[in-house]
Amino acid sequence: MRKTDTLRRQHKDLLEIAAEVSSHLNSEKLANDANEVRDLLSQLFGKLNVHLTLEDQVLYPQLINHSDEKIRETAKRFVDQMGGIADALKDYKNKWSSAIKIQKAADDFINDTKGIFDALAKRIEKENNELYVLLDIS
Repeated sequence: MRKTDTLRRQHKDLLEIAAEVSSHLNSEKLANDANEVRDLLSQLFGKLNVHLTLEDQVLYPQLINHSDEKIRETAKRFVDQMGGIADALKDYKNKWSSAIKIQKAADDFINDTKGIFDALAKRIEKENNELYVLLDIS
């Protein structure tokens, strides 16, 4: 078992929910009923909150204090980059906090969702393939 298996499983869960939301990105359908998508977003942000708390309180402090300089530098770079993504996720969550808001601006919601999911997927890929690999081999 790898040290990062739990984190990787959480990533998989986040991407699966994002894919489910993405399968509902249809302007006409969302304009009529956005309750299911809003419920899925609540699930996504609940799981994301647990994941980020684990990273912030356990993973990153451990890596930033690691004996290996490469691991420390990589972790610091990831922490620095996370600020922009975290702010974007917070703004997105606040902007699309209800099904009514989604219904009233379905096209904007779709564009915002595609952008935020793209950023999230890229972040997950980088963590899995750059950061977690370092931790697993250390």
